[in-house]
Amino acid sequence: MARPNKTERRDQQLNLKLTVRELAWLRARAASVGMRAVDFGRAQLLSDRPIKLPSRTSAPHLDPLFIAQMSRIGNNLNQISRNFHRLQVPEPSELRSLLEAIREIIRKASVDGA
Repeated sequence: MARPNKTERRDQQLNLKLTVRELAWLRARAASVGMRAVDFGRAQLLSDRPIKLPSRTSAPHLDPLFIAQMSRIGNNLNQISRNFHRLQVPEPSELRSLLEAIREIIRKASVDGA
């Protein structure tokens, strides 16, 4: 289905109840293809050809939600590290090893899931 023209407004809603886990899964899937959850959901519902998602079949033991959470944690730790540098405060020694461990998990998941 094509995008509506400027005179056709999206003023109708479809309310859908999801569990916390289902919503997190939806958000992780949308993020994996660089989309907002609402746009991803609309595209999946209205498209003749659903969006092709990155395959995770070679690493079925890795939960996509876990990987998304690890990525968020890594982003937060990177922000903390940047602020330490900006404020010229020495970062805790554990921070660097923790960041590297998270990067390794994400890197392994990316390689296994490719």
